[in-house]
Amino acid sequence: MTPLTSSEVDALQVGYATPCLGMNPSHTLELKFAALQSAGFKFVELGFGNYVSWVRSKVKLPPSTCPEEWKVDDEPDPSDDEIWEALYGHAPALIDLALTHGLTLLIMQPLNQFDGWPSDHPRAEWARRKAERWLPLCSRLGVQYLQVGANDQAGQGAGDEKTAEDLRWLAELGAKQDKPVKIAYENWCFSPRVNSWEHCYEIVKIANHPNLGLCLDTAQMALAPPYGFHPETGKGFTDNEVNALINRLQALDPRYIFFFEISDVLKPDPPLYHGSPYDAWSKAQPSGTPARSNWVQCARTVPYVGRNCGRDVQDARDMGAARVAEIARAVFSTGFRGPVIWEIFEAIEFEKADEGVPRRYAEASGVSRRKLFDEITQGS
Repeated sequence: MTPLTSSEVDALQVGYATPCLGMNPSHTLELKFAALQSAGFKFVELGFGNYVSWVRSKVKLPPSTCPEEWKVDDEPDPSDDEIWEALYGHAPALIDLALTHGLTLLIMQPLNQFDGWPSDHPRAEWARRKAERWLPLCSRLGVQYLQVGANDQAGQGAGDEKTAEDLRWLAELGAKQDKPVKIAYENWCFSPRVNSWEHCYEIVKIANHPNLGLCLDTAQMALAPPYGFHPETGKGFTDNEVNALINRLQALDPRYIFFFEISDVLKPDPPLYHGSPYDAWSKAQPSGTPARSNWVQCARTVPYVGRNCGRDVQDARDMGAARVAEIARAVFSTGFRGPVIWEIFEAIEFEKADEGVPRRYAEASGVSRRKLFDEITQGS
């Protein structure tokens, strides 16, 4: 056990994910970078969609030809040469924009729907061609890590061996870049198969590649189906389940932890579709959207600050129940001292055309950052 000390905090690479400063077109990267600088953050987890939008604001480009049923946001198809050349060509300008705000691009997120496709599925080869576009972009942007979210599509269940094979291939591709890029695999609580970090860990160990590790996320833990909250019942994440989770985290080899994402999660009280603040928003999502997907997009609040940056806090239920300090203390007890990224999601607020959103969330997360590190280093 090697607890984090107050003297070590300043050496940590502490950053923020750009999608988590608003999702409205008015929330530009310029506004987001200025907000992060003001709040004292130094590192950036760059959302791929944010970067595509930023490049499109600089140059007129054709629409993506990516199949609609495969597309996430406005991502280009691997065959969209003109778009990809623009993305590659604007990388130096984004690096410069970050530097003018005292920021370093550290992580790209998220390469999704990549892993676990059966070999004969049409998306299996397509996903690899997509990765062959993403990794050179990551290298040109100078990011050190690419986050890969566990595939959440119904047709991807090829099993752990195939998933490990895919990730091994990706890790090797990342290692071969001019500026190597590490691959961080993250469980998504709404994935039908790989929805806990423990399952990710088993797959990463099967893959057995030094360029492949884990992205741990407090929210994805608090909503993991094996032990986390169930949004439609409010049950789960009991004291016994949290204590067992902490024990498993403390036993984790820190070499496998590439970076650590921080947010709180509201307990579903009242549960989703039973009077929660997110019922109407969730009902408006595409048919079949998992309840955990809706909850993790809407109810991932700023630790210590609460719902809507504290503006909608009426009682303790609005403050979050992900046990963030306990989880963080367990992660750092392994000896991990890698990047720590704030990743808040309150979709209802993020969708508003309010240019104050980026600054409000950055400032609230700056308060959260100080309070979290003060608590977990207390007495050190």
